[in-house]
Amino acid sequence: MSGLVRFSIFISVAFGLSEAATPIQKTGDCTVSTIGRYQAPDTDHWDQFRIVPNPLTDFPLSTIQNPMTPAQSVNCIVTPPGLKAELWASEENPGAIAYLQDFTFDERGRLWGVEPKSYPNIIRPASGSITDQKFVGGTDRIIILEDTDGDKVMDKLTVFRDGLNMPQGIEVVNGGIVVSMVPYLVFFPNHNDTAGTPQILFSGMGSNANFDTHGGINSLMYGLDNWIYGHSGYNSCTASGVDCSHGRMWRFRHTALGYAKTEFQSWDEGPANAHGIGQMEDGQLFQSGATGSPHINHAARQGVYAIDIRTAMPGAPAGNPANVFYPITGDRYLWEGSTGKNPQGQFTSGTTAVSGMDFYTSRLFPKKYWNRFAFNCEGASKLCNQDSLVESGNGNVTGSTWKSIRLPGPERANIFASKDAWVAPIRARTGPDGALWILDWYNYLFLHNPADPRGPGGAWENSLRVKTRSRVYRVTPADEKTEPVLNLASATTQQLVAVFGNPNLLWRLHAQRLLIGKGYTPELGTLLEDILANDKTVDDVGNNPRVVHALWTLSGLGRLDNDSAKWNPILSRLLLHPAVGVRRNALRAMPRTSVSAKAISDRCSVNDDHGHVRLQALVALSEISGKPAGLTALWNTYRDVDSSATSAFGSAGIAASAAKPCTPAYDAVSIAPHAPVSQAQPRDDLRFSLRRDGFAMMPNGRLASGELAVFDLRGRAAFRSSYQAGSASWSRPTAQGLREPVYAYEFRGRDGTLLRGRISLLSNL
Repeated sequence: MSGLVRFSIFISVAFGLSEAATPIQKTGDCTVSTIGRYQAPDTDHWDQFRIVPNPLTDFPLSTIQNPMTPAQSVNCIVTPPGLKAELWASEENPGAIAYLQDFTFDERGRLWGVEPKSYPNIIRPASGSITDQKFVGGTDRIIILEDTDGDKVMDKLTVFRDGLNMPQGIEVVNGGIVVSMVPYLVFFPNHNDTAGTPQILFSGMGSNANFDTHGGINSLMYGLDNWIYGHSGYNSCTASGVDCSHGRMWRFRHTALGYAKTEFQSWDEGPANAHGIGQMEDGQLFQSGATGSPHINHAARQGVYAIDIRTAMPGAPAGNPANVFYPITGDRYLWEGSTGKNPQGQFTSGTTAVSGMDFYTSRLFPKKYWNRFAFNCEGASKLCNQDSLVESGNGNVTGSTWKSIRLPGPERANIFASKDAWVAPIRARTGPDGALWILDWYNYLFLHNPADPRGPGGAWENSLRVKTRSRVYRVTPADEKTEPVLNLASATTQQLVAVFGNPNLLWRLHAQRLLIGKGYTPELGTLLEDILANDKTVDDVGNNPRVVHALWTLSGLGRLDNDSAKWNPILSRLLLHPAVGVRRNALRAMPRTSVSAKAISDRCSVNDDHGHVRLQALVALSEISGKPAGLTALWNTYRDVDSSATSAFGSAGIAASAAKPCTPAYDAVSIAPHAPVSQAQPRDDLRFSLRRDGFAMMPNGRLASGELAVFDLRGRAAFRSSYQAGSASWSRPTAQGLREPVYAYEFRGRDGTLLRGRISLLSNL
């Protein structure tokens, strides 16, 4: 057994939590019809609210459902068949969580959250010193929640810092946490779960003269590329050099967090008043949008407007069928969006207050969810919806973005919904146990400014803004199985590298971050080089997590730039890796140098068989000065492949249009010396058995271990496979779906062997 395997087993056992008692879950039917109602006070001015009557009920518009206890409300939660919701924490647990608005997890699996009880009726000065009122005298706090005995129920609350003013986003970093508090991004050092002296990283963010508390900064997230990402609402910025206005996604790194230098970059412009960033396992980024805007958008590349990837739903109501949500409560007030009944008689509407986006990035749920289902919470509709993503494109050619499929009806469209009118989901995240964790703000009035009177912060002042309750749910398979929860706080270098094979992206990102915090050592370099050079496997979502995280660990340590002679050849080989996620990330991570440009040209990455890789190749070349000159002809070849992504793919092509088209060494002219392959067993060392739409690799004689790449005669990659001589096996033994009559192949053996030739696929086979 190898050392890596041994450490992987050790982590699964030694860091796991035991199972004990059962958390609060359904005990009977939802009692919303008998829970009772009360009259809204006249001082709340409900007559000014644009109320839309609910076609399913006869409730008087000015009456409000009474709130439910946690044990009552859990009975009103509905999930898809095969899944169930369990209550992990509420105001009845130790510490009485209340008004929790965002959360994240640390390397011990603990939940960190922010409670901005001052939200939304408060306004703070846009400038000030480290000792001004933002750090003293406020009502808000940062808390840590734990399940110390493994019974799947929170039993310990630690106040990390209180006395704050409106912290709204939080993320764990090396040495502490980063928090967004308009107009500041603040780093709080962690001294044994007590906050050290805070340090302002950036100021003047989301704090224009028309300050609105829900138009500020939010949704902090640690990116696969080691940058920290965030979102802006519709407020603008007052600081020079910081572009965070109008729904922008931005990213930053700072010397206070251990980075080599301080940088702030705008990533893209997205929907106005955005809240929520979703990250796929290969680092692709998506944004949710509120206030009637598209609810799921692909941030395909830096500097390009995020692409609305919604598709129309079959059987959806007229109006905006791609943006319809399916609430199940009979007590609902609407603001923006269309209304009506769907064919099943369910009350439907367009989006109003979408927030808290995430992807399912573990393996506990059924396979269809793995890295392909996005979740957006809609607190005004009392639900979190789910979108299934499929790769865009035309026929067998993949495009450069995705298509988001919404299914009609609450039983399929919602991952979490409630009949309790106080339930207000605001955030969904894949948790440390593989479950989907959902934060319920539990507030009847979710909307910010639908009516007057408006107080400080531009928000409607209303007695229904109750700030004494919050609930945290875990959505799990119906059999209640979970994945092991780890504790990486004291893990060694070898143990952290072994975590790169964990099924949960959360743990892999923590391991990557902690390794970067430890710094580079020869031991770490050897472990990462072994992964990058030898792991050619492909997982069920077209990725290889071990390789991708090894790559970004090296990048975060600065080794790809500072030791380029060692790593450039490895990066070049990764451009032919069989996993599309590896090829895409190699292009993102490689230094922007002429050596990288030559590797991209030599590997013909701009002609890759996958649109996501082609896009990143064009982006990389556009960012390299002194690059080979002219990709206009190549862009003309591909620009019509995926019309839905013209804005993203086209901008990349235009940016790189000074280069010449890729002319691979294995094109139709230079492909000889080998004769065309039209029969089985043409050579002793590399054999193909032909099929109508492809071929199979036959048993081999003298073939060394290595990589096979097959291209069409335009140089576009069509098939890849790696060969292991010891076991005489191919990672992909069969090629299918090849429609052209002639293909070129190149086999590069690890012993220096280079075999090139043509494969003629006979149409009459």
